[in-house]
Amino acid sequence: MPAHSEAFPWPSYYGHFDFFEQRMRAHSRVRDLQSLGNGRYSLIKTDGTVLEAFVCECYSYGAAEYLETISKLGKLDVIIISSNWCGYSDDLKMQCSAEQVGLFSIRDFMAALNRPNFWAYLSDWDEERYKKRGFL
Repeated sequence: MPAHSEAFPWPSYYGHFDFFEQRMRAHSRVRDLQSLGNGRYSLIKTDGTVLEAFVCECYSYGAAEYLETISKLGKLDVIIISSNWCGYSDDLKMQCSAEQVGLFSIRDFMAALNRPNFWAYLSDWDEERYKKRGFL
């Protein structure tokens, strides 16, 4: 369910992703960031890894939104939900991780960038919660 627009690719409420861009350009593991338009980015890590990213403000990002995203944009390495009031389903988080696709808030993505298997990163809070729910 988009936060502001029913039109794909669910543009930012503010019309830009400046906060995401600022955080990525300041991150010690990011060498370059290129906007490809409509929330798509090519991010080059300092180790040379290139990540195809999609940033959105989808209020509740679940399986239907994921299927729509990849059907329209193709394979992605990471999907970042850029708003504190938006989120994603736990089931989809586990599915994406199994497919080696990262699904994160900006905060968690910043931590995940420090790991070679970034898609599997879980905060301590998420790890504990997923264990209680039987996901891990």
